[in-house]
Parts: sequence; C-alpha cells; structure tokens
Amino acid sequence: MNDVSEHARAKPTIVRPRDSASLILLRGEGRDLELLAGRRPGHVRFMPGVWVFPGGAIDPEDKKPWRVEAGGEHLPPRLVRSARAALRETWEEVGVLVGRRDPAGPPAQAVAHGLTPIEAAYAEQGVTAAIETLTYIGRAITPTPVFRRFNTRFFLADGSAVIGEPVSTDELEDVGWHPIASQKMTPFRDVTEFMLKRAIAVRDGSAPPDVPLFCSARNKRRVLVCREAVIDL
Repeated sequence: MNDVSEHARAKPTIVRPRDSASLILLRGEGRDLELLAGRRPGHVRFMPGVWVFPGGAIDPEDKKPWRVEAGGEHLPPRLVRSARAALRETWEEVGVLVGRRDPAGPPAQAVAHGLTPIEAAYAEQGVTAAIETLTYIGRAITPTPVFRRFNTRFFLADGSAVIGEPVSTDELEDVGWHPIASQKMTPFRDVTEFMLKRAIAVRDGSAPPDVPLFCSARNKRRVLVCREAVIDL
C-alpha cells in the first residue's frame, strides 16, 4: 500500500524543452493575405494533422556562421543561431530558400568543398541567406505535461524574400501559400494562432514594441515580456 501511495505521489518527469525555431512567411494584403504553411501528417506522434509554420530543432550546424549568409547584426548571437535554424528548416520542410539573389551569380563558396546541405542549396541557386530579412517576433515554450517540448523562437519574413515554389515533404503535407481569410487551416493550436496574429501586427506596424514570451505558469497560459531581442540571455 505504501509503495502504491508513494508512486501516486511521485512527481511526473519534466521534459526539458529543446531549442527550436520557426519561420512565418506572409505575402499579400488584406483579404488576399497568404501564409506559407503545411499540415503535419496524421501518422506522426507529435501534433498529427495540425497546421504549422515550417520549423524545427536547432542543430549543431546552425551554431556556426554559414559561408552563404549575410546580415544578422540586428540580432544577438542566440537569435542568429535560431534564425539559421528557421531558414534551414524552411528549406527542408517546404523546399524554398529565403534571402536574396546575388546579381553576380553564385558566390565563390559554390565551388568550395565541405559545404553543409543548406549552404550548398543556397550556393547552387546563387542566393544569399539574408538574415536581415527576418524579424524576431516572439518566443514560446511548450507546457510541462507534454512528452516532447520545445523552446521556440519565431521569426517573420515577407514573401518577396522567398525563392522557389513550395512543395510538400515527408515533414509537412498540403504545403503552399494558403489564404488566411479562407480559414482552411483552422483550427490552429493556440500558440500558432497567437504568433500568427503577432506576425500580422508586426507586418502592418500595429504590434506593441515588447516581444512576447508565450508560456504556461501554474497550469495557465501566460504572455510575458521576452527580452532576448535586446540581450542574449
């Protein structure tokens, strides 16, 4: 009996959130506003059938400067790493690059050896991974009673910086530019809905200046002020 009682009182294992990043891509205006998004396959264990922005965990390669990148001086180091992850995951999950074309053609790095897959993708297309085209809009931490948790930084970029046509992959289905007004992608998860509204407000200049941290405290969702945009915490 004591063993059962002690087991019942045992605290649940708290999964440490993994650093990750996501990119919100918008184009158009008003009722013509479109979002580049996809739906997670129904067979996956984590968030099956849910509409999401491209994104994923930060990998070791994201922690070192790419030979095809430029900009990023407006962000502290942790957010630059996150921005690289957002760009890489966007290419891996929906097949597009975000940046600007080099009018002089492919950069010299295109003929170099040892490029990572994401560097090679940019170099082969003669595209610079322009981190300055990304705006940091917020951070969200998955609540504790979840078997997989993420500490996600969200970025915004305009569709004019997107190079290539989006395609579905093993990671995301029904990928494309979807009209937000059609409500095809609803219902979103609460954090997705929150960050999308924030991104739209940032894009049209009506967003509050403080960068939000979307999290849970005492089993309730809270929105706090995230100061990572100024200080690398």
